Amino acid sequence: TADPTWRIVVCGVGGTGGGGSSSGGRRMTSQAARGGSAIGAAAAYRDRDSATLAGYGLTLEELDELSPRMRCARILDIAIGQAGHPDEQAMRQASLEQIKALLAADPDVSRISGLEAIRNFIGELTVRLGLIELRDQILANSVTAKQAHQRETGLRHWVKAKINRLDLGRYGTVTTRDFHQVARQMSADVLRLLKGE
Repeated sequence: TADPTWRIVVCGVGGTGGGGSSSGGRRMTSQAARGGSAIGAAAAYRDRDSATLAGYGLTLEELDELSPRMRCARILDIAIGQAGHPDEQAMRQASLEQIKALLAADPDVSRISGLEAIRNFIGELTVRLGLIELRDQILANSVTAKQAHQRETGLRHWVKAKINRLDLGRYGTVTTRDFHQVARQMSADVLRLLKGE
């Protein structure tokens, strides 16, 4: 069982104010929707879906000409833009992991479904947003580096256990152009799981 304070950290409640949970939830769902767009673009490229890819402002031809690393970077830059805030950086990093998986040369890795990619992304996003709060605690000297490491490990195990309880079947058949909407909804569902609702 994770430290109960992680319920505060991962839900974006920075303090004890009554409105923190709501604002934290909006932050989470907004970042999830943006990351979902990038994952949708990557899935469209993997599936050679030029029409959906065009909706993201990309083409098969331009992406085909890039190296794998630059291809991932291009999808991120066009789909969600540059990161100007720690929350946005957390979202970009969490998105990048799933974009790499979807575009992996190894078919066993790239066979991951779109919904699985979104679920994995939201799990990693939740952890990374929690780690931003944890870094703030370290800077405030409220936790030691050793305690921080222990809390990060506990957080990852806790979030993974919660995320695995999601029933992906309830989201139905999802097209890549709808990934941002599904990511927003799934992140709200995850927040409810984390809060114990």
